[in-house]
Amino acid sequence: MLSSRKQKPNNKLYRLFSAFLIAGVFLVMGARPSILAQTATDLQQQKAAKQAQLNAIEAKIADYQRQIKETQGQLNNLANQIKILNLQIAQTEAQIEATEGKIDAANLEIADVTNKIIQTEKNINKQKAILKSLILEINDLDQRSPLEIALENDNFSEFLDQVQYTTSIQEQSQEALTKIKELKVDLDERQADLKVEKAKLDTLLSQLDLTKVSLGGEQKGKQQLLDQTRGQERVYQRLLTDSEAQEKALNDEINNLDALIAAKLGNKKLKAIHGLLGWPMDGIMTQGYGNTGFTALGYSFHNGIDVAAAANTPIYAAGDGTVAASGTGGGAYGNWVAIRHDTGKFLAHPIVTLYGHMSSFVVHNGQVLKQGDLVGFEGNTGNTTRLLYGPHRGYHIHFTVFDAEGFGVANGAYPNIYGPYKVPYGAPYNPLDFL
Repeated sequence: MLSSRKQKPNNKLYRLFSAFLIAGVFLVMGARPSILAQTATDLQQQKAAKQAQLNAIEAKIADYQRQIKETQGQLNNLANQIKILNLQIAQTEAQIEATEGKIDAANLEIADVTNKIIQTEKNINKQKAILKSLILEINDLDQRSPLEIALENDNFSEFLDQVQYTTSIQEQSQEALTKIKELKVDLDERQADLKVEKAKLDTLLSQLDLTKVSLGGEQKGKQQLLDQTRGQERVYQRLLTDSEAQEKALNDEINNLDALIAAKLGNKKLKAIHGLLGWPMDGIMTQGYGNTGFTALGYSFHNGIDVAAAANTPIYAAGDGTVAASGTGGGAYGNWVAIRHDTGKFLAHPIVTLYGHMSSFVVHNGQVLKQGDLVGFEGNTGNTTRLLYGPHRGYHIHFTVFDAEGFGVANGAYPNIYGPYKVPYGAPYNPLDFL
């Protein structure tokens, strides 16, 4: 009877130790049965292949952007305008292809993260089952006194083995509990990753819809230009001349408002702090700040910088802040958002960043943003080069940094020409001093 009672806990212990060791091996190896491992490998291969395709498409988009910028610097005639429109259409078609590829890549990433979440949950359940068995065994051992344990063993050596087993179970129970906690942290991180990937997917789907609309507009714009000019250079030049007076008046409106506030602030200056802000969009800077000499739009002073990329490239908040104002319309900055930065690292030097000419924006007044949050998508609304050189030539973001003191919004002075619109104004700084 004693012999039978002695064997029972030992057999149970060996089974528990074996189960725990096997579970540990799976955890070290990623805890994936062969079919899941194969699925993960397939996903990685598909993601790598998709990224290679995207790299090739994005290189093509960048080359189109380079050609557009190069042509914009040449003589403004009808032939060059048609060339720009053709390049813009080709670039937008490539952007649609790239966005569709990014959507595929996002879906692959979501599948991969979901797969990892499922496996992590299985690992947690497995460890919980092992811990439960170990706790039951500890409880069984705790019910017996050292004397009972001693009497169950034939000699002192077996008694010591039994004591060692008891100690080991307690240690393994603690290890199992620790592993469960680690897996839970891992699970939380993977679920956060999944949330991020789903947000990326939503952004890409919105970008795809907008870019398809833009492509239709570009194709229509090209045809309108051909219809208006009938291929004649003199007609094209007359169209440019007719628009210059209106453009100059609109740009004078912007610069006069800014100059008035700057004068009231006594030409206040903030110390340059490079790295204070992040770039709002990936692209090529096509115009700098200050007296740039770019007079085709009726001005010689530029109160921000222009960054160009393929149509509807995402635009992100340059720093933590709160949406102070926003507006839409056909004049000035078109669809624009202003973000006030006055907390944290901005406390000693509050500023307002302006994001202009967007095709659309996804934030609202009063919304609190973190650096890198999506603001909207690049466009060519408002007073961009499209009004002089034909629709959809001027895809870019106009990015301005204003002093927070004196920042305001005025009603547009030319609603009879552009419809209702609003003009954000303030004392501007060179954005490159803070990027």
